[in-house]
Amino acid sequence: MSTQQPRSNPSERPALQWHPALTRRGLVLGGAAAITASAAGCSFFSTENDAAEGGGDKGPEAPMLAERVEAGDLPPVEERLPKEPLVVTPAESSGQYGGTWTTAVTGAADGPWLWRTINDGHLLERSRDWTEIRPNIAVSLEPNADATEFTIVLREGVKWSDGEPLTTADVEFAFVNVASNPELTQGFPTELSSIDGSPAELEIVDDYTFIIRFNSPKPLFRDDMAAGTSGQRFTMYPRHYLEQFHLDFNPNADQEAIDEGFDGWVARFTSKGNLWNFMWENPDLPTLLPWICKKPISDADYALFERNPYYWKVDEDGSQLPYLDEVRYNIIADVETMFAHAINGDYDFHSRHFNDNAHRADAVDNEGNGGYTVLDLESTYSSDMNLAFNMNHENPALRAIFQDKQFRIAMSHAINRQELIDVLWNRVGEPAQAAPRPESRFYDEAFDTQYLEYDPDTANQLLDDAGYALGSDGVRAAADGTRLEFTAAVADDALLGTIWINALDMIVDTWAEVGVQLHIGSQPRENWQVVVNESDFDLTVWTGDGGNIDETTSTYWYMAAGPGGGAFFARQWSELYTNGTTQDPLVADPPAFITEQWDLYDQFKAEPDEAARDEIFKQILAIAKDEFLAIGTVRGQGAWAVVADRLKNVGGTMPENPSYGTPGPAAPEQWYIDEN
Repeated sequence: MSTQQPRSNPSERPALQWHPALTRRGLVLGGAAAITASAAGCSFFSTENDAAEGGGDKGPEAPMLAERVEAGDLPPVEERLPKEPLVVTPAESSGQYGGTWTTAVTGAADGPWLWRTINDGHLLERSRDWTEIRPNIAVSLEPNADATEFTIVLREGVKWSDGEPLTTADVEFAFVNVASNPELTQGFPTELSSIDGSPAELEIVDDYTFIIRFNSPKPLFRDDMAAGTSGQRFTMYPRHYLEQFHLDFNPNADQEAIDEGFDGWVARFTSKGNLWNFMWENPDLPTLLPWICKKPISDADYALFERNPYYWKVDEDGSQLPYLDEVRYNIIADVETMFAHAINGDYDFHSRHFNDNAHRADAVDNEGNGGYTVLDLESTYSSDMNLAFNMNHENPALRAIFQDKQFRIAMSHAINRQELIDVLWNRVGEPAQAAPRPESRFYDEAFDTQYLEYDPDTANQLLDDAGYALGSDGVRAAADGTRLEFTAAVADDALLGTIWINALDMIVDTWAEVGVQLHIGSQPRENWQVVVNESDFDLTVWTGDGGNIDETTSTYWYMAAGPGGGAFFARQWSELYTNGTTQDPLVADPPAFITEQWDLYDQFKAEPDEAARDEIFKQILAIAKDEFLAIGTVRGQGAWAVVADRLKNVGGTMPENPSYGTPGPAAPEQWYIDEN
């Protein structure tokens, strides 16, 4: 059973009253009257924070698990832990067991927040400050002299959440039967590929040791194994459970799947545990996460995850983590309603969807009443809203316009960024292009500041010179008659969706002054994602990933490459680089500067010396600067989180970054609740 700490009596809180006409400000000013809550190891394995005095005698495991041991439902804790558990040093103090971390998601498409909060199981992990790569599921990952071969040793005795051991049999299944199966994995994973795209080779040495071989040096493989889903490629797939759904092991898998209403075995296997989304959907899927699914995210009201009795980390006292019994995700589709719950004190930690500049002041004003603190996070974005014209548009006339650098420069000069700052960014921020931030080792002031001036005269002159004639209706057209009339695809439920829509609404007016007609096509994020992936858009906007920390991995504002489908400005070119082919041959031939960047990035990935790699990446950035591939807008104050006063060991500020996976590196497994 759960040992959740009691909150305020729900009957003491008035019922939620929400009306479509109620503004955010009106709801905020209403405050609470408007809403209701719904075994120690060596220091090499420890995090870098020094522990403070605190906590009490908590014993070796959570009371809810001790009860199950007593009842005979679980083996003793010492049999559930690995031979050498990974020791986590608490950020502030030794914790106590019990309680529920309450947060929120917008719905089934909001898997990224679950991944950020309760994910684990990478072979390696990053330190909280992102500067160090350390053992995690793997106790060692050693390269040979030229970084073409890596010997990896798993932490012996780690168990899946159902008690079955994690061994190299799972590694082999993940590599051979999932990653190497084109029906299950479209495009062999780049982190498991050599620089030329050919798959790596896997050798199983024993139950805990395996070797990965590439046909050329791959010095960044170690970095890959500590990041994103890349580091989980070998440890996401419990063979003992999933092989029953796989045709390689069950010859009846296809017919069984059809009998259950699936299109075939691939669809059933995917729904049971392929791709990271389904980690949050299948309560039967064994996992290595600190909390395991009890109520899926696709449920209508809330998702619930309960402590993993076989979790493989302990605190310095040898007590099994996590401290918290449960993590609950209230499902709230409307961001303003989610924010209203936040300032009412209904969330213990949350830093998604509403944590923009527009909501900051109201969140700070309500700290005392809500029993939380607003924690400022370190922004890593180049700008809060970058614009990308679709250079791979299916319409060749629009393709030609969007590939015209002079057109893009004109559009940048036709944005009044200071007005955006004054009206939408609460007068806090600075104009910025889609370039590395000042904190980045790749910062180039000229790149960051080019074409930022709001100058309609210059924009008009550039468009005139490029041959876009002004029509009698005030809208320009290219020489072939194609009107400069475009629609911006916007994900209206993303982190900054509301402010993006408002910003674009202001840009509509300033672009109209130079003869360009802009429409706004806002849509739910899942719909937007489909549109973008299929390259069926004129222009779109997104956060400026790659501004700091992840410049060399989240490259999609600088070149036609990168994670998540690649560059927003060139989806097909990105696909061509990643997969060697593209679904649309009409746009397959990129200009020379694109292929030059690809060649440089291949050199970057193969270069063993870090300083030399940086110099190569600076050449890639120099081309991005010269070609002006995307348009930045405003670099704001940065994101923030609400942290309940009762939640301990959060440890202060941290970077806000999707590659970082905020707040994952802050080790939520050592967070705990103290009602005192």
